[in-house]
Amino acid sequence: MTLIGYLTRTHFAEAAIEDALPEEAGALSEALVLADEEPGARAALVRVREALDRIPLIVHALPPGAPSRGETRALLARLRQIGTSTLIAVGGAQAVGQARLAAAEASRNGERLTVIAVPVGLFDLGLGRHVRPRDGRPAPCPRPDRVIVDPTVLEQVPIRRIAASAMEIMVHAIEAYASPSYNPPADGLALEAVRRMTHWLPVVLGVPGHREARREIMAAAMTAGLALEKAVGGVDALALPIEPELQSGFLPGDLHAPLLAAMADFNAQAVGDRYAALAMTLARRDGQVSLSTEIGAFARGLGLPTSLREIGIDRRRFDRFAEMAANDPAALANPRRLTPGDCRRILEAAW
Repeated sequence: MTLIGYLTRTHFAEAAIEDALPEEAGALSEALVLADEEPGARAALVRVREALDRIPLIVHALPPGAPSRGETRALLARLRQIGTSTLIAVGGAQAVGQARLAAAEASRNGERLTVIAVPVGLFDLGLGRHVRPRDGRPAPCPRPDRVIVDPTVLEQVPIRRIAASAMEIMVHAIEAYASPSYNPPADGLALEAVRRMTHWLPVVLGVPGHREARREIMAAAMTAGLALEKAVGGVDALALPIEPELQSGFLPGDLHAPLLAAMADFNAQAVGDRYAALAMTLARRDGQVSLSTEIGAFARGLGLPTSLREIGIDRRRFDRFAEMAANDPAALANPRRLTPGDCRRILEAAW
């Protein structure tokens, strides 16, 4: 069992749900469990119940969608009603983000809420600084007090979803590394996340039952989450207004390679040699390489889209997407200032 104490207390190991969760739950008399609809969440919830079979667990199933500020007061009221101050979040970004929003609201009320996260799938695992609700702007929130990272949860996640989610978290790591804010430890973590993901993700997709590869891409997601102590940037700002327009069969992560390739060309003059270092990590060779070219080649190798045209995004909506992106808080962390006109040109380049 690996215990990581950077930013929060994180257990990382196969069977961490069975081995670490009971220890961290301690002498709980009762807990409220938030569960979302992320693939694999149902199977993980069964394991959580079995691991905590002596503790009464009340499960609250979240409706589909991103975390909601509007949900937090109801959650806090329910916690008071059942007499517990512990939330266990089982699932993806929705469940973990919702628990963190509730912890932030409790803190503002002078209350202390303990959050234990059991992440399912590939995202920042609740380690990033901000939570982005569907009904408001991104906000800094307390990280989970405990994070139980068990790579075996990926056995329940479809390969197609793993590929798209891995691309999204890898692009977040790239944006964190390119961010102008000064944070050398986060820079090192971001590069390491990209290195691990580019090496092991093709192995997972080629040999889905490869245990070491699954463990390593989960480690890459955890490392990227720690790197998000810095920030995401323009790609995230551009992707978010487009996500609701995605047609059936496409996932948010499908947007990230096309948008990054176009954004990298726009940002190149402002990032010094950082894109070159990232491009060499992707290409795994020295010499003249460009990030926009290498990210496209990597996405094609995974069978992911490399243009917005392939995803079926309507160009007639670009003006609206560009306006929303330029006004998104994530755009402020971009290495170059983004205007609506800049965003429109990047979208056209990604088309």
